[in-house]
Amino acid sequence: MNLEFKIPLWKHQKEASDIAKSRDYYAFLFEVGTGKTCAAITTLRYKYAENKRLLPTLILCPIIVMENWKREILANSKIKPLQIITPQGPGKKRARIISEQTEDPNKIVIINYESLLIEPVYEEIKRWGPEVLVCDESHYLKEMRSKRTKKAIFIADRCRYRYIMTGTPVLNTPMDLFAQFRVMDGGEAFGKSYTVFRAEYFYDRNVHMPPMKYFPDWKIKKDSINQFNQILNSSGMIVKKADCLDLPPLIKKPIYVELSKEQKRVYEELKKDLITFLNDKACTAPLAITKSLRLQQIVSGFVMGEDMEGKSEVIDLKENPRAKVLEKLLVEYSEHHKLIIWAVFKNNYKTIREVCDKLKIPFVEVHGEIKTKDKFKNVDTFNQDPKCRVLIGHPNSGGVGINLVASSISIFYSRNFSLGQDIQAEARNYRGGSEIHESILRIDLIAKDTIDEVIQKALASKQAISDKLLKKSQHLL
Repeated sequence: MNLEFKIPLWKHQKEASDIAKSRDYYAFLFEVGTGKTCAAITTLRYKYAENKRLLPTLILCPIIVMENWKREILANSKIKPLQIITPQGPGKKRARIISEQTEDPNKIVIINYESLLIEPVYEEIKRWGPEVLVCDESHYLKEMRSKRTKKAIFIADRCRYRYIMTGTPVLNTPMDLFAQFRVMDGGEAFGKSYTVFRAEYFYDRNVHMPPMKYFPDWKIKKDSINQFNQILNSSGMIVKKADCLDLPPLIKKPIYVELSKEQKRVYEELKKDLITFLNDKACTAPLAITKSLRLQQIVSGFVMGEDMEGKSEVIDLKENPRAKVLEKLLVEYSEHHKLIIWAVFKNNYKTIREVCDKLKIPFVEVHGEIKTKDKFKNVDTFNQDPKCRVLIGHPNSGGVGINLVASSISIFYSRNFSLGQDIQAEARNYRGGSEIHESILRIDLIAKDTIDEVIQKALASKQAISDKLLKKSQHLL
């Protein structure tokens, strides 16, 4: 069936949609920035043309890309704006919008994953009865025991066509694949039992530990890696940037930052004793995860303290070498380059703002404290206004679904253990369109012999496992 395309497809997009159009389910395993949304929309258009109607379609995605989905559908099809529903507001209002606007059921409804947890919205989705389900960034459904995954499975099992889309299906462990594939294929690849799946493909490295010390440590069996790779290739298409885009070189440059004397003292005391005192405020970390978080905060320049009444308070360290290094980088690069500065803590935003203000560098912000509508406005300002030189963003809210190719340099001021957030943030300005630059520079600010290096190694290990599983098999295409 021939369809007129408003925007020409890349070769890999056409290949994927040509395969997917004849299947009831498919996995678009496209690395971030390689155009999986356009490939999926093309597949939907084939399905609509085949059925001679707009099929009731539910698109699940992160909240920040809801509007982007609508824009992409309108840009790549002849579907009318009134046929696309993006309900906003309180849960009851969203449910009412879905109810009213699906009286003609042949609509496209775009909601974020969290909406599945709003009971009135979930009930309206079930009543409406979508025939097509698209899960964008399907790794949001990697936890089999989560409520939203279970609800997504319930909906998926009642759909004729099911598609998952992600460049990062494996973020922590290959076990992440089970729930995503259960949504997509109903259990055809890995079965319907998570316990059976785990026993078949993994082993518990700690199985012989004494009962009092035991905790499970599941590792993938050696022969399972090839099995997983074959399943991924046969169930969808794996696309890497290096295979399909003529991108400029990505240069990764770690810059090691010394800790101040105060930082070293606080860091070592917390690391050793799980408690330290600063300005008469106690900073405690009774749990390992909290300890890790507190250490990350210290190396980035602040401490979360408590007064005698137990109230939390942010305490800025008097000397912050990391902020001084950032200042030097902005002096060096901001005149001729636009820069993205990624940070994972609210207090970091304040520090970065102060540096930009001191240097009189115009900036915008895209993170959790910025309203969604303002995020897109700020992105447009950053990309289009030559005076705006810096974007301050969080890898989760600013690192998904937006295009920042106006920038040739990104600085990771602080990071966490999320591989997904790291990959998404890097891909904002290293993607199709970044050919306008001679190179893309990624700078990581790292305090040597600290939690920064632990995070760096952990992300590298997760990436290595993902790369082994996501190898493209040419003969299966």
